[in-house]
Amino acid sequence: MGSEVIIVPAAFFMVGFVVHVVAEAFRRRSQARMVTDFHTRLLDRIGSAKEYADFFASDAGKRFMESLSATETGMPQTRILRSIQSGLVLLALGSGLFFLTSSRTFSLEATDGLVVTATVTVAIGVGLILSTLTTYILSKQMGLFTPRQSQPIERRETV
Repeated sequence: MGSEVIIVPAAFFMVGFVVHVVAEAFRRRSQARMVTDFHTRLLDRIGSAKEYADFFASDAGKRFMESLSATETGMPQTRILRSIQSGLVLLALGSGLFFLTSSRTFSLEATDGLVVTATVTVAIGVGLILSTLTTYILSKQMGLFTPRQSQPIERRETV
C-alpha cells in the first residue's frame, strides 16, 4: 500500500516533465529556425558590398550583429536569476519536506526516505544559491554587468 502512494504521483510528474522538456525543445527549435530564416532573407536582399557596409554601419546593423552574438540564455543576468530561482525553489521544497516529516507520523522507512530526500533537496538548493552568489561577485568583478558603450560612427557624405 505504501509504495503505490509514491509511485503514482512520481509517474505523473515524470510524464509531465518529459512532455514539458519535449515541448520546450520544439518551441526553441522553431523560434531559432524563424530567426535564422529572417536573417538569411535579410542578408539575401543586400546586393553589393557597399550595401553591406552601409547596413552594418547603421544602428539596425549593430542590432543585427548583437542579436547574433548575445542570446537570451547567454546573458549573465538571466542565468543568475534562473539559478537563484531554482535554488530558492529547491530550498523551499526541502524545508517543506522537513516540516512534513516533523508534523506527521510516518512509518520508519517513509520517514527515513523523506529525511534523505529533504536533505538532498536542501543541499542542492543551498549549493545553487552559493554558486549563484559566487557567479554574481565574479561577473561583477569581470565587468560583465556594465552596458556596452556603442561608439557613434561618423558618416561622411559623398557628393
